[in-house]
Amino acid sequence: MLAINFIIACLSLWLIMLINYHFLQPALKNQQRFKLYKLRDELSLLAMRGELDENSDEYLTLIKLINNAIRATGSFQVIDYLKFIFNFHKDEERKARFKSIIEKIDQADHKEYCRIASDVFEVLHDILRSDTRALRYFLLPGLLAVGFLLKIVKITKLIEKVEKKQEQINEMDEDLDDYKDQFEKKTCAA
Repeated sequence: MLAINFIIACLSLWLIMLINYHFLQPALKNQQRFKLYKLRDELSLLAMRGELDENSDEYLTLIKLINNAIRATGSFQVIDYLKFIFNFHKDEERKARFKSIIEKIDQADHKEYCRIASDVFEVLHDILRSDTRALRYFLLPGLLAVGFLLKIVKITKLIEKVEKKQEQINEMDEDLDDYKDQFEKKTCAA
């Protein structure tokens, strides 16, 4: 009876994980993607109304970021989004561009653009948090625990290696002492 309950519990857990992976997570990610679409449309409306130049660095940089984020989330694969965020984080040219945009915005009145840009980064951060939740709270602590155990095992192996080397050194020392004694006896006998 206990085995049947265990099997039913495992099947239920598997079914919940399957539903979560195939239906719930894509729906939640679509909700975030639709926010990005909405923000992209608002940014385009700013350009159409003439409040923001379509050829300006501010517009082109943010629209490109939004389009790349939409593309990265389109596959519903965590790794695609993480690659996008990693590349975004490592791109020094893009960082410099955003820094210059922020300096330009300080000099002009672009409240609506600032709100849109802020919302874009908030959505990107929300997606990152949701995509890495399992990694941060379950996998990473598990890997750290396994790494700690492996470290203990490696230290134990290291101690065994050191003891083995110590034995070899002692054996060599005894051999040298034996040779010395044997030669000493030869010199005394002669």
